[in-house]
Amino acid sequence: MLPRSETFETRLSYAIVGAVAGLSVWGLTDVLPDIVDNARAALLAIAAGLGFFSVLLALLGPVRLIPAALAALGMAVPAALLLFWASFRHVQVETFLDNGFAIAAYVYLLAIGAPFVIAGLHRHGGWRHYGDLFDAAWNLVVRSAAAWLFVGVVWLVLLLSDQLLGLVGIDIIEDLIDLDPMPYLISGIALGLGLAIVHELRDYVSPFLVIQLLRVLLPALLVVLTIFIAALPFRGLGNLFGQFSAAATLIAVTVAGITLVTTAIHRDDGLSVQEAGMQIATRMLSAMLPVPAALALWAVWLRVDQYGLTPHRVAALIAAAVVLIYALAYFAALLMRTDWRRQQRSVNRWMALITLAIAALWLTPLLNAERLATASQVFRAGAAHPDVALWEMAHEWGYPGQRGLERLEQRAQADGDADLLAMIGRARRAPSRWAFEKVERDDGIATLDGIVPLRPKSVTLQPGALDGLDSGERQRIHDACKRRLTGGHPGCVIVVAPFEPAEETDRAIGLFATEGDGARLVAYRVHEGRLIQQGFPRDILAGSYPYVSRDVIADILKGRFGLVPAPRTVLDVGGMQLFPQN
Repeated sequence: MLPRSETFETRLSYAIVGAVAGLSVWGLTDVLPDIVDNARAALLAIAAGLGFFSVLLALLGPVRLIPAALAALGMAVPAALLLFWASFRHVQVETFLDNGFAIAAYVYLLAIGAPFVIAGLHRHGGWRHYGDLFDAAWNLVVRSAAAWLFVGVVWLVLLLSDQLLGLVGIDIIEDLIDLDPMPYLISGIALGLGLAIVHELRDYVSPFLVIQLLRVLLPALLVVLTIFIAALPFRGLGNLFGQFSAAATLIAVTVAGITLVTTAIHRDDGLSVQEAGMQIATRMLSAMLPVPAALALWAVWLRVDQYGLTPHRVAALIAAAVVLIYALAYFAALLMRTDWRRQQRSVNRWMALITLAIAALWLTPLLNAERLATASQVFRAGAAHPDVALWEMAHEWGYPGQRGLERLEQRAQADGDADLLAMIGRARRAPSRWAFEKVERDDGIATLDGIVPLRPKSVTLQPGALDGLDSGERQRIHDACKRRLTGGHPGCVIVVAPFEPAEETDRAIGLFATEGDGARLVAYRVHEGRLIQQGFPRDILAGSYPYVSRDVIADILKGRFGLVPAPRTVLDVGGMQLFPQN
């Protein structure tokens, strides 16, 4: 513990830094945009300012104030300049920021770079020593979490105090909080004070507890991953995931596994898991991680192969590739039987540096996601791939997208493709994707007869059974059927069956592919030969309205489903039992 005088001075100085940070954040976010007309200049100033104070507060404690301020300046300014440079891909800064990936890369540079700076300032060349990096990273997580928890408690006390005083007609706290800069000032002071207290108690507030708790989860994840891998040959991916995208789930599981292995091997062998069972579990988990990582990359690649690149798919490809390299490196480290933990620690350091480089490259022309996506869409455009992201190219992908539209326009003019020219014109004029798709809709669809496949194959409907639906719904069905699934199947199917045996009429469940990876579920009642939309399909096993992937449509079209009485008839497919609930 510090002497009382030093404790007071430290708390005061940290509170002052927090107050200045809070007022600066208020000025940068609430005042500056109204003063500076140039959006890019405002972006540069805001990014540099927010980055500086964020890093400064993160470094305070392990690093003294002046070195921390210089290091924060050295990190925030280059990162802000990279973000500023990347903004020139777009006409409007707002469109650039709406994408989100550039902001994520900017934040990643600062967040992952901070432990390297702390370790480097702790001792010369400390950033090359894994033990220093490990301590810096985990201490940063715990200190930040504790300080922000203190900020939350301060606000809770303030709001409760305001409510209490309000009972006797005193509104001084409410009037104070209503002043524009006060919420920022209060939060900044509380954050600075919280960081000071956490630093004083650094011998007691340590990451040890968090790491020990996370280690307990390692065997649990090992069991789950073992079951997953064992089930793959029998059930496939389509039956194993429900609520989330398979690729995102697989990436998240791999990242979770890497994190748990990192806690198990700790900063050195002396602090890593010592029990033979935990060491075996750590090695087994490390050996299994390449499986979900490889499947994640494969899942993303399937979507890219079907629909081409978009900025989101570029990011997903990079994320999947990074976790696969990470997992393979962990597996390779196991081959070093006597020193595998040291090798995995080396993997952690090098992969952190590699991901920092990728984040920086994302903000440079060397890794321009909009340009890569545009090139992919332009290459795919044509009769073989009618679903091209024209509206996104016109409005969301900046200058690369607009130049891609110009190339498509020139190609269409040379080929005499009037339909493509008309679509490009509509894409440029439409204020939103919804408006573009609405304009694209052909309300003159003569009939949906013969367009939507019916199952079971023996079932038939009267002519015009779907034509009584409203024009928007008919168009959505028509668009879904035009989409093609893996294997060339149409993206739609309707299953007709006596789902409610007590009723004299049949019901139906429609599955229609959406633009993403999923499918839309619709429930119908057959009335006088026509399908009437009624209720919602429900999974009676999960007791909810499920997320359904496009693979379920393909399973039904291939005959991989059943109509099971339970006691009402249900559609058994993809690990679900669907029933058209009223």
